[in-house]
Amino acid sequence: MKELAYLVVIIWSLLFLTFVMCLDDQRPASTKLRYKYRVKDNSIFRKIIKFKDKKYYPCNYFKIVPFYVFLLLAILSLILLFTDIVSNHFITNNVPKEVFIIIMICISVLSILYFLVITIWWEIVDYHEFKFTKQEKEELKKLRKNKK
Repeated sequence: MKELAYLVVIIWSLLFLTFVMCLDDQRPASTKLRYKYRVKDNSIFRKIIKFKDKKYYPCNYFKIVPFYVFLLLAILSLILLFTDIVSNHFITNNVPKEVFIIIMICISVLSILYFLVITIWWEIVDYHEFKFTKQEKEELKKLRKNKK
């Protein structure tokens, strides 16, 4: 019973984390990526939950899809927990504890890897997008010389 409850807590925590990431507009993200992977207005994702675009920061699939995945997992885990409670711990008595532990570890590791990869990818694209070209560097040098 304890492992199933831990699994539910981990899934709901990750759901909360993905919800916070959906609302986060402080992280620098490439303008190109923001609009290229923007959730379209007629998308099923916008019809289920009414996510609104913020000025200069639209909702994109990399933030919305994990939220829906964890929402689905959270609902399923609650159903599983309530079923287990109502059936006098039938599920936890028949499923080994190791299965719940492996599922918890897999979900945690996969979600951490996903968020790390997305963050690193966005940072790299953002860096390349705002990197000065040789011509811009020369113009800056000229401006500095003229300023002195």
